[in-house]
Amino acid sequence: MKSRLERPCALSSRPSVPRPPALSSHGSTCCLFWTFPMDRVIQEWAFVNTNVFARTKIDPSALVQKLDLDTRSVTSVRRGTEAKAVLPKKEKLKLRRERWLQKIEALKLAEQERRAQQRRKATVVVGDLQPLRDALPELLELEAGGRRQHTRGAGSRPRPAELSRMSAAQRLQLLEEERIRFQELLASPAYRASPLLAIGQQLAQQMQLDSGAQL
Repeated sequence: MKSRLERPCALSSRPSVPRPPALSSHGSTCCLFWTFPMDRVIQEWAFVNTNVFARTKIDPSALVQKLDLDTRSVTSVRRGTEAKAVLPKKEKLKLRRERWLQKIEALKLAEQERRAQQRRKATVVVGDLQPLRDALPELLELEAGGRRQHTRGAGSRPRPAELSRMSAAQRLQLLEEERIRFQELLASPAYRASPLLAIGQQLAQQMQLDSGAQL
């Protein structure tokens, strides 16, 4: 009991007071006060029981704090500024109905796009279009020949060979014929095979036609 209650090295190094004779078991608590000097025991007991903050001076104004707008957090600012609007029941139902209609319309558009894509996939694509392209110049030549006969039969007077003697209508007619002839030449298979040869043949043919018209 005595070894457990003794103070550590700072107090144990001091010369101890002569101890009284040992007491019985019921007087063991009195031996504690005779182990140290009485004034030392009173000082230690007073130090233990004193408040830790007894000598601390705190200004009461420092304990009062306020959160200004600059020092608030983002969450507190949002809670203070954004007031949630309370809508009536009719407005809520109207908004809900509009959202449902938008969803239904989006689903309809998606379904229409899916069906159109399926139809495009099911359509057979023609691979070789060359025979059709070869047949087009022949049709153009037939149409141009019919137009040429119609324009020639419609004119009462023969067109002059020189451009300066032509009227405005005759010049426009000549330009239209040359434009049609040029388009026919570009669409012909002979031009695709050999452009220079096709242009030479076209010029020779036109010169023969012009010389025959003059005679």
